Amino acid sequence: MISFREYITENSALHVFDVDDTLVHSDAKIHVRDKAGNTVKALTPAEFNTHKLHPDHHYDYGEFRSSAVFSKSKPIHKMIRTINAAQSTTKKNPDNKVIINTARADLDNKDKFLKTLSSHGIKHMDKIHVHRAGNIPGGDAAQKKLVYIRQHMDKHPYSHVRMYDDSKENLDAFLGLKREYPKTRFHAYHVSPDGTMKKHSN
Repeated sequence: MISFREYITENSALHVFDVDDTLVHSDAKIHVRDKAGNTVKALTPAEFNTHKLHPDHHYDYGEFRSSAVFSKSKPIHKMIRTINAAQSTTKKNPDNKVIINTARADLDNKDKFLKTLSSHGIKHMDKIHVHRAGNIPGGDAAQKKLVYIRQHMDKHPYSHVRMYDDSKENLDAFLGLKREYPKTRFHAYHVSPDGTMKKHSN
């Protein structure tokens, strides 16, 4: 766990949190279907991050876009404490910012989705923007997530960017931004199922 002292001593820091298997555990699956509509495989969010789609197959995101399914998710308490610690620094350092960056697309009920995150203990959800990388067509999840991080970096020259994700592939892509923003320090944290974090490098 990163110490709160480390957070409050940083100026101009962007904190980027994934949702599935980082802040919550959800039973939602992405179904891979063939041309006839039959399910070939049901993917967890972690499996979806690295899945290569066969040309004759397509994804069915029905469960992944269901706020009702998401409302049954379970919080990962260690990470809930981490995002709250990061958010609390924005009062002392107004240049600090916290965002959520998920591979999901729009859910069918935005308010229910946000209320679920709040009910899991995330404070001030009204001040945390949720970017839905699944709305971006084409490409893999890791590269689509970078689109939103670049948007924030181009608006504000953050001195530190910290990303928390259960996918090492997403973290590897994130660390590749060092070449584009050499004046910024990038910190990647791999999140285990129990919410334990480990510094990640590629």
